[in-house]
Parts: sequence; C-alpha cells; structure tokens
Amino acid sequence: MKKYFPYILIIIVSLGVVGYNMYNKDHKETKDATSDVVISPKELLAIYERDEVAANAKYLDKIIEVKGIVKEIHNISNGGSISLDTGNEMASIICEFESAAAYANVKVGDEVNVKGFCTGKLMDIVLTRCSL
Repeated sequence: MKKYFPYILIIIVSLGVVGYNMYNKDHKETKDATSDVVISPKELLAIYERDEVAANAKYLDKIIEVKGIVKEIHNISNGGSISLDTGNEMASIICEFESAAAYANVKVGDEVNVKGFCTGKLMDIVLTRCSL
C-alpha cells in the first residue's frame, strides 16, 4: 500500500486542481454574444408545445434572442426576472437576470429584446443569464 501512496496523492491533487479550475471558469456573457436563434415568444412556445424533446435538442443551452412585451416583473434580492407575453395565459417566457440593474428601466407593457441561455420548459420556458 505504501508504494501506491504517492500515485494516489498525485491523482487526488490533480482532481482537486481540475475541479477548482472548472468551478471558477468564466461563463459566457450574453450581452455581446451573437444569438444562436432569434425568435418571437409566441413561436418559441408553439415549438415547445408541439414537441418538447425536439425543441430541447434544438434550443437547450443556446443563446436565444426574443423580442416581446413585458407581462410581469419579479424582483428578488440579487436579481430578478421578467415575463414575456406569449399570447397564452398559462405560459410565458421567463427571462432571469443576475442583477436588478440590468432591467431597472423596464416597465410592464414595454417591448424588449432579451438574450439568454435556454434552459428548457417546465410550466414556462426559462432563459437564464439574460441581458437586454
């Protein structure tokens, strides 16, 4: 067992370094990034309602740009989200922001252009790390 100890120690340290670097890796910002898809909220919802598996294959983890009318604004301590109207009372596009300052000038009823990473559909379609 003693002869394997240095190898085990090297493996543990290597895994720790890799894990630390992955945890602290910079994430891609949406503000200056090129959108993978530009689509309306109504179209995006229709595609997800037709075939969620195919929609996830096409849009999941991609930068989606949607232009729509703000239906609701949800503020939380560090950030918040806005909901875009899809024409369906039961579903909307939820755009999550890391900072409340990012959407500070937005009001309900405004038309906005939002870019974010698509994380799929639960009740609503969710875009994370959004920017205007």
